[in-house]
Amino acid sequence: MVHLDRDYLEAVPALIGGREWVLVTSTGWASRGAIKAITGAAGAPVAVVGDVPENPTISYVEKLTSVKPADLVVALGGGSVMDAAKGLTALQALGGDIPRFEAHLRDGEPLPENLRPPPLICVPTTSGTGSEVTRWATIWGDEKVKFSLTDPRLYPSDAVLDPSLCLSKPRELTLSGGLDALSHAMEAVWNNNHTPESDRLATTAIGSIRRHLSAALERPDDIEARREMQVAATIAGFAMGTTQTALAHSISYPFTALFGMPHGLACSFTLPAVAEYNMAEDESRFGAIAEGLGCEIADIPAVLSAWFDEMKLGTAVGHYISAADIDGLGENLITRARAANNLRAVDGATAKDIAKRSLGDLSGSGAGSGAETAKAAS
Repeated sequence: MVHLDRDYLEAVPALIGGREWVLVTSTGWASRGAIKAITGAAGAPVAVVGDVPENPTISYVEKLTSVKPADLVVALGGGSVMDAAKGLTALQALGGDIPRFEAHLRDGEPLPENLRPPPLICVPTTSGTGSEVTRWATIWGDEKVKFSLTDPRLYPSDAVLDPSLCLSKPRELTLSGGLDALSHAMEAVWNNNHTPESDRLATTAIGSIRRHLSAALERPDDIEARREMQVAATIAGFAMGTTQTALAHSISYPFTALFGMPHGLACSFTLPAVAEYNMAEDESRFGAIAEGLGCEIADIPAVLSAWFDEMKLGTAVGHYISAADIDGLGENLITRARAANNLRAVDGATAKDIAKRSLGDLSGSGAGSGAETAKAAS
């Protein structure tokens, strides 16, 4: 169940209802006093996982087998925290069976029929991933390969949307999160698994992001913009939860794994070019996107590019990669499972061309010097 516009310090204790619970969060939220605040409101958990890193790895998640089991798990944080919490619930339901867990991640082996993970309450503090309403979690291999944990029994039982938790987000995280949600919605449309319902959800999410993301960037303390972006991200999560993602996400993973580019930037800077590429296959499928953006179908790539320029996406992306970086990837920009969902078939060479052209089309990309600066600082 999604609980809209709720004070998490009131909603979460009510949902826990006196049961034993585990708190999963990040060092950032721990340093802001969130652990003290939520435990003061809900009572002491049986365990606290307070060090979830960005893009959690298999080795990190497997260490969570030492966490004492409880009746339920509460995840307070962004997508990485929610993904780690799903990994924790799956491992607890597996009784700590790490080989079975890895067989699922690495080989796609289904989780056992008798899997009974504890309920998961998600309190998202970013507006992008939609993980609070999906059955998936991204777990990275220590070799920088992306794996998916997926099972219908991993759907969170509750999502508590408290927009006040998003007020502290810096500009890049606001931009990355908003564009992650936009990518989820758009990828749900040019997807072989789309449905009329997922298209309607995508239109709603795209329209709200178009109206409110710039306001959240310009006025970080605008609680109404934060509220609308949080809801839009959840709606986009519902759309993507039906379809999974497609080409833009397939292209994105090496940029996050190898260059540290935030996922939302990596999966969105190619959207204009991916839209144009897919429109050549079936332009009629793009009505849901055009309606959300408030433009004609033929104008979608240009409208996206102009909007991205206004938000200075090129500068943000250019901090992480250059054209030379893309050349160095060869044709390794295809994740088959994601590309298979795409409306139009694609190969590695085409994906590379899309990425390189997209970087070049971004105004003020800062490619080259900025990319080197970011990698030196990471």
